[in-house]
Amino acid sequence: MRVLVIEDNQDLAKLFCDLLEVMGCVTSVAFNARTALELARATMPDLIFCDLRLPGEKSGFDVASSLRADAAFEHIPLIAVTGFDDAIEHQRARDAGFDRVFEKPVKFAQIQEVLNTYRKS
Repeated sequence: MRVLVIEDNQDLAKLFCDLLEVMGCVTSVAFNARTALELARATMPDLIFCDLRLPGEKSGFDVASSLRADAAFEHIPLIAVTGFDDAIEHQRARDAGFDRVFEKPVKFAQIQEVLNTYRKS
């Protein structure tokens, strides 16, 4: 399973990718929205984990909205990752096109459940 991790904290991104790779995934990582969108279009991942708060002009909300506006990405699960456990933030994420919202730190069981749900048979 090809997974794109979009996270501006490079240490956290590496840890997340390492965990996904141990779980049998092939990962790529982007640290900002612009690079994330380019990488998503170049690699067509099976699953995307995206931080909501990214540096620069575009946020994780913008990444989701851009991807959902492209028919090629309508089937790819988008999982929001946020440090804010807030109902308004979660609703904004769902409105932007995310399928699920996880608070940081994301738990191993949450990642495993997502992989089991979306892994291709």
